[in-house]
Amino acid sequence: MASIVNRGKSYSVVYSLKTDTGHKQKWETYHTLQEAEHRRQQVEFYLNQEKKKRACVVETVSQLLDEYIRLYGLSKWSMSTYEGNCSLIRNYIIPFMGSIRLSELSPRIVAELYRKLLEFPQIDTLYHRSRGKSVTPRLLESIHKVLHSAFEQAVLWEYVRTNPFHKAILPKVNLKKVQLLSAGEIKRLLQCCHNQQLRVVLHLAFAGSLRKGEILALTWDDINFNTGSVEVCKTLSRVSKEALIKLNHRDIIHQFPAILSSEKSVVVLKTPKTHSSIRTVYLPRYVINELLDLKKQRKETKNFPDMLFQYSDGRPLLESTLSNHFRSLLTAAGLPQVTFHSLRHSSITYKLVLSQGNIKAVQGDSGHAQAEMVTELYGHIMDESRKENAIRFEEDFYQNFK
Repeated sequence: MASIVNRGKSYSVVYSLKTDTGHKQKWETYHTLQEAEHRRQQVEFYLNQEKKKRACVVETVSQLLDEYIRLYGLSKWSMSTYEGNCSLIRNYIIPFMGSIRLSELSPRIVAELYRKLLEFPQIDTLYHRSRGKSVTPRLLESIHKVLHSAFEQAVLWEYVRTNPFHKAILPKVNLKKVQLLSAGEIKRLLQCCHNQQLRVVLHLAFAGSLRKGEILALTWDDINFNTGSVEVCKTLSRVSKEALIKLNHRDIIHQFPAILSSEKSVVVLKTPKTHSSIRTVYLPRYVINELLDLKKQRKETKNFPDMLFQYSDGRPLLESTLSNHFRSLLTAAGLPQVTFHSLRHSSITYKLVLSQGNIKAVQGDSGHAQAEMVTELYGHIMDESRKENAIRFEEDFYQNFK
């Protein structure tokens, strides 16, 4: 494809380029053989890529998404993002619009497609049951993010001139108000809990604002009894074997062996999705003492990491088991059936009130990527504080104003 020609005291790299009028031979001269050889390798790499580009026909949405996953997703996505995006592509985008040609898409066509997509039935997955529902605005928003990102790459790769999904019209997503437990209800929940492991889990969710996967991933070397803190640096997840292979076990700290060889997924300890999730959380002394009591009961195993929360064989406690125990405990305590994640919401709300709205301090515990995320999710707490400020202003300044 490219060759080196010795021309006295210099070396020329000779190769042929395809142009609109045919082929044109190019000669590039270098002073040393080493420089010429380096340039020859560069030229051959470029010509090989051009040859692959001409052979690779990308005309439809489906063909683009294959390229998008291969060239972008495999290098950029975390394990959970890969599984989530591939699920959206496989279950919704390909069946609904995979055969559409890239040249046929426009902002108006996209608006029509999105309107019809809201009538498309939801698909049952390993982690979600559709219960006969159609695509929701929230699900459509997730699908749109994938398509917008894929077509941003399509513009860079010169498959299309503009991104038809840019500024697409999406239906408003109405976020459901999270049902929280009050501080008094959480006290009652803890008082009714006679399972030591579960009780410590509840303390870490409420006092530490930890996520479920972060709690279940804790090992004893994450606990610093001297400083009264816990290091959050990993999470417990169930991931597909396909994702593990495709991403070459990226971000995986430890893989637990599957109980059955026929299982399509495995439980792993992996690094958190975002860097902000890695943090040190300081705990009340009461919770540290609970952890000390739990440690006295631990059973060390050689086959697995030294987990805080585990089954009798040393395997880590799974999210499904924790959720079942939590629901049973709520029933026994006569409390509403909230999700386990609502404990984290209750925790952040409680800390915002205690700290009189110190958002940065609460963000440090919660592991949110940006302080704005805390204000967006918990702005109602700030509104209550502002109302109290108005009352104090009235009492301090305007009460005797004439």
